[in-house]
Amino acid sequence: MKNDFFHDLYMTIRDVRVRDCSAMSLSHLLHGYLSVYAMVRVSPTLEREYGTLQEIHGRLREIAKELSKTMKDTSIELDERIGYVADLMDAYQTYSDMDLLNEALDVAYRILTVDEKGEIVIAGRTPNVCRLLCNCYYFTGEEWCLEMAKGIVGDYDNLEKKQAWQWLRAVSCFKNLSEDMIFWARWKQEEKEVLGNIIVSIENIGIVGKETFCFELLGMWELKGKGFEL
Repeated sequence: MKNDFFHDLYMTIRDVRVRDCSAMSLSHLLHGYLSVYAMVRVSPTLEREYGTLQEIHGRLREIAKELSKTMKDTSIELDERIGYVADLMDAYQTYSDMDLLNEALDVAYRILTVDEKGEIVIAGRTPNVCRLLCNCYYFTGEEWCLEMAKGIVGDYDNLEKKQAWQWLRAVSCFKNLSEDMIFWARWKQEEKEVLGNIIVSIENIGIVGKETFCFELLGMWELKGKGFEL
């Protein structure tokens, strides 16, 4: 894949109206912009290609504000809605909006319920639940959140049963918090292979109709500095 492909896609994405996007497209947009933000933060010279950090911040805030409307929409499947709550927490780590964070945490703790025995009940062992737990740990420091997240993200058998891109999100979120070297060693190669396979699929099938999805995944690839040359 040509090195300028992601940049060309980015220039197209910049013109996308967030109000016209579905919730899932907003989620992909958000994560794509988080990758762009990380690249520009590390290498300020990239501002010439992707805009200033302030401009990227503005775009992230715009996307997050629109996405926040989905948090309490009970017509959306619970696991999908959990993913959007985790998305907003991801965004908060880039810019500060206490009202948005408090709202997300409030929704999160209504999702993570306690049963009659006083034990935490989670809504399934999915990548979205894992990310929610990781973010709750990040903002509250409650160790049980990280322990439960570890139990989910270490369930490698589920990788083939779920959408791989969701697991890539969960792994990235968990790695930023965990010092588990066994986990790091096992996932280092597997993560590269999973993401590489997705990129090959994008090359073969194309991006038409999947622009925001491709923006997120190509952003992951670009961020890791492993772009393909065709």
